[in-house]
Order: sequence, then C-alpha cells, then structure tokens
Amino acid sequence: MKNIELNEVVLSEVLELPTWLRIKRAVCNKIAVKVPWTRLKSQPVQLFIDEIRVEVELTSEEVVSSGSSPLSAFADSAYGFANRVAEGMSLYVNSVEIAFDSGVFRGSLTLSRLAVESRSPGWQPISDLRYSRIIDPATCKLLMFKTVTWQLLRIEASAQAQQPSRNVINAPLRLITSSGKSRITVKKSTADGSVLGGRIQIILDDILWIATLPQVRSAIAFYDHIMKIVKLAPEKPPVVPLQQQNETKQLLSPPTCKASNPVSSAFRNFDFEQTSYHVYVGKIDLHLCDDNLSSEDYPKDWDIVCGALQVTLVRLTVDFYPANSAISDRNEWVRYDNENQCAAWVHKSRLTGMWRNLMSQNWVVRMHDVVVQCVTDMDSKKDALFNLFMSDRRSKVSMPGDKPLFHLELASFYHPKISDASFEIEKIPRTFLRVELLMPKIILPFKESDSLDARLPQRLVLSMSTVLLTNCETFCSDESNSFFKSLSPNIIDFIDRTNLLTGKEKFKEFIFQLNQNSYFDVDEGERFWIKTSPVWIDTDFGSGTPSTVLLADVAFHALVSAKTDKVNIALQPLWRIRAAVNHYQFVAIVRLISRISMFVDQLVADGKFFSVNRSNGCGVAIAFICFVDEVELNFILPADPLPTPYDLPQAASLRSATPSSIG
Repeated sequence: MKNIELNEVVLSEVLELPTWLRIKRAVCNKIAVKVPWTRLKSQPVQLFIDEIRVEVELTSEEVVSSGSSPLSAFADSAYGFANRVAEGMSLYVNSVEIAFDSGVFRGSLTLSRLAVESRSPGWQPISDLRYSRIIDPATCKLLMFKTVTWQLLRIEASAQAQQPSRNVINAPLRLITSSGKSRITVKKSTADGSVLGGRIQIILDDILWIATLPQVRSAIAFYDHIMKIVKLAPEKPPVVPLQQQNETKQLLSPPTCKASNPVSSAFRNFDFEQTSYHVYVGKIDLHLCDDNLSSEDYPKDWDIVCGALQVTLVRLTVDFYPANSAISDRNEWVRYDNENQCAAWVHKSRLTGMWRNLMSQNWVVRMHDVVVQCVTDMDSKKDALFNLFMSDRRSKVSMPGDKPLFHLELASFYHPKISDASFEIEKIPRTFLRVELLMPKIILPFKESDSLDARLPQRLVLSMSTVLLTNCETFCSDESNSFFKSLSPNIIDFIDRTNLLTGKEKFKEFIFQLNQNSYFDVDEGERFWIKTSPVWIDTDFGSGTPSTVLLADVAFHALVSAKTDKVNIALQPLWRIRAAVNHYQFVAIVRLISRISMFVDQLVADGKFFSVNRSNGCGVAIAFICFVDEVELNFILPADPLPTPYDLPQAASLRSATPSSIG
C-alpha cells in the first residue's frame, strides 16, 4: 500500500490530544503488513512503514465539532481475540516527521528507526506473545508490556521570517539526541477491554546541547509563546475518570469473573494503582556560548571574549502523577523514598486531615549530581578552571543509600467534586514554597597575594548543617510566635537618625511587624522565612588542608520581604557571636572585601549598560538590618616580629633570579 492518508479526527481522538494541538494532515508513503495467519496467538502482526509525515497546528481557536465521534461506530463492550491480536501488533517505521506551525514559530520533530514491540514484564525480548501479558482472573485485569525504541531524535524550531521581531528570536533551535526508548505498561479490564491505567517511562541516553545566547533567547520566547497558546485555548470537555467509569460498570453489569481466586503473585509484583509518567536521562551537558564579537554590544571595559558556561546534570529523573490521593503514603511511587522531608511535610499538613477525598497532581524532579563551571573565555587555561557549583562527593558517599543531590516536589491540590459547585470559586492566590538544604557549603577563594606569603589563607569556607527557606507562615507552629526574639525599641530611633537611601516609613513598618510577631503583608511583598542550623566560618590553605576557625557556631533566623522595586531583609543571631581573627586572616579578609566591593560596582555598571532600553532599569533597592545582642571579637597577634618583605624566602629567591642593574 502506498500514499495512505490518515483521518486526522480519528487520530486526534485516539491520541487524546489537548485542544491547543490540532492535526491537519497525516500521510504514510509505503506500508507493508506481515500476518502469521496460523500463529496469531503467539506471533505478532508486523506493520512496516517507510515514512510518516504529520502536520500539526498550535492554535488557541476553538475547534468546531461535528457532534458525533468517528470511533463510536467501532465501540464494542466485548474483549476477545481481535483485541489481543491488535494489542500484540509490532510497528516498524524508518522515519517519523512531525511538522508544527503556530503562526509565529514553526519547527519539526523527527524520529528515525522507530520500533514498537511487545516485551516480557522484565523488558526482555519474547518468542511468544502470551509472555507479554499477565492476567489475573480474580480481579478481571491484565497487564501488557510494550517498548518503543528509536535511534535518533531531532528537534528543530525557528521563528517565521515575516515576523517583525525576527531579529530577536529568529535564531534556529536544534537539539539532536542519540538513541532512546520508552517502556509502556498498560492495565486493562478483561471484561470489556477498557483501559484502567498506564505507566510510561522514557529513557534517554546522554544529551549534549551547545547553544548560543540568541538561541537561548529564542528558546525562552518559544516557551512563552506556547504557554500563551495553552492559556488561551478552550478547555477540554470533562471526561469521567476511568475509576468512576469502572465502578459504574461493575454496579450495572453482573460479575463475569471468579472473585474467589487469590491474586497471583506475579500480577501483584508488577501492578500499579495510578497512572504515571516518568523520564530518565543519564547525563545532560549544556554548553552556553556567546559568539558575538561585536564590541558595540558590550561596555568599554568588557574583558570577556566569546564567554562560555558549561552545566552538567547527572542522572536526571522526572516523575508525574496526575491523580494522586493526598493522604496516600506514596509507597507505590516509582523509586521513591518515603523517608524524606517533602513527604513528611505533606503528611503533617492540616489539609489532608480535613479533606479525606483531597486529590493532588505531583511532580518529582531528582538529580544525583550537578556541576556548574565558572565562565571561561578564549584565553582561559585548563589548569585555572574551577567549578562554581558542585556536590561534595566525599560527604555524599558517607550518606546511607543512593540519595540524590537535588530533590524537588511540586504538588497541586484539588477536590474531585469542585467542578460540580454551583458558584464560582476563586483560584488560589499564592503558591507555598519550602526549600531545605542539607550540609551546604560556600567557598570564597582569596586572591593570590603579590607577596607570595605562604601564611596567608587561600579560602574562606562557610559551613552549616541545614538551611530552611519557606514562604508559609505556619511552617513551624511551635516557633511561629517567637521567630524573632524581643527587639529593642531603640531600633526605631536609630533608623530615624540614620540617612537611608530608601524610604524610612515602609522600613519601620517592616520592623514593627517583627517586633510584634505580626506578618500581615502591608507592603504587598512576598515574604520568605529562613532558618539555619549553627553556622561556622573558617579559613584554610586549600582542599584537604587543616582549617582555622574564624567564626564559632551560631544559628540565624532571617526574614526577607521582596517586592519588584525593594527588598527588606532582617537577620538575627540566636545567641552570642564569637569570632577570632589573626593577622593573616585579617589581611585576607580586607582584600576580599575590597574585591567584593569592586565586583558589586562592576555588576551595577554592567546592569545599567544592559538595561538602557528597559523600562525597569532603575534597579532594586535593598534594605538590610541585623539585630545583634552581644559580640565577642578576639584579635590574635603574632608572637614573633613580622618579617619584612626582604626576609621572606620567596622574595630572596626572586632577587637571586633577577640580574643586578648596577654595573
């Protein structure tokens, strides 16, 4: 068979596409079918397709429906031999090209050497189709296992040439990945063939993406454009959940299966309670490059030519559970450790205790390692490179189990009966956030001294056990009324006598709330509470060298009130601050403060240069206040006289290597 055009309406219904995604045309050029007529129970029907071309339109316009479903004529309540033959079919496609057009952007998605085959429950090749199913006669359910493999995935996108903003977002996007596979598990009813749930796992090999700054801007613009289409698109008609459909069918129809048989152990081992989607990526290497060599686009003192930034993500996992009971224990989640702070916080939430029928949509994102290198340019040497962010592998090895470095959960709660309400319900005004860091460490390298004195420390290391950040006022009910200790009334008088660059009245209201432990948001800013375990600061001479304590253990509480034009920060140590500074630490810290001051000035100057054409280029004002009751500061002076620069061995060696200019 050649040049077969598929029905786009039927294809859209089978794929259950959202309303903003519309298939315009689908064509297959060559199709060959191989049917084992005498072994249909054990051998699959093989379908070979040379090329599939699909044209997709991304639009927010409402689709005019004809009123009748093309699939209604093929509806059949019986599940029999024909269904099993269709489920066991194998598909092989040389090339699949999906072209999409949204009016502003257009692009394509190409898959080569696509194969869809049946597999065993352990995802091994099988010689008999009956090994690809597990049937439980007691519950009238079956599990079938399919794999989808491909050799190449290519994604391309670009802006339309006729758009007036093409000079900003017309950099073509191109992402090419190597082979990948998808494992699909489907649970169906053997009584009527209805689908009860599914589990889709997409496994990708290492991904390498090299992108320039214009391409990154194009990617951001493309994402914003897609989100606008999704928001403006009409809502899909509500569909009765599968679980509710099955319960209704069971009440209306008599039981057709034996219910007295015990559930088979094999079915129980591979069974799942809810539909879920999973993505696994072994490694992602992202290289961001600046290929703009024009000096007009940068300040006059810009000294970075063709800068580059490399980000590496190791073992990225994304899990999505669209319909999950909020009070469930999450034991059925894939590779999920229920003993974590995210799960404990949900279990302690009062919402789950009030509404037993509360449902949630959950995203779980995990990364086992993240490496972010500092910006490099054409003159950077390999020996001088170091990482801006990375995990402490030695500390991670000592932790029990295979814990990920980064664990993120996003939960959206809803009630299943909320759509039947006779009144309009306002959307949730805010999203609650909780971030907890375990054993974070900040390392600030000191600049190498011109005197080459080996006694000067090389690094300033700030360490702590845990850090908690949240915008939920009741995150710690036992301490919510005493987050800040009693504050002195002299603070307001001190602010009145101080010349502040920002407005005093709003800042005094911010402090009044701290003193009264009242957190009503009078300035309409987002508030974040920060709680740390004891923090200690020391200096050392590099990794693996002995350290010298600079600041003894002290815990902090902080509150940040952020607005678009102003940020207020309040910080309070929970007990006395004790610090001990020797001569060499003092010299290194003074130099570090000078470098930080120069860095901030440079950052402000660059921000003004790059925000000339922006309306919000005035910047954000920051007001900071720290409440300290008692400070103990110790200066440790050297016991011996300090040597002069001529007495240092490094200076002596330099003088011996330099020829004398006196003749």
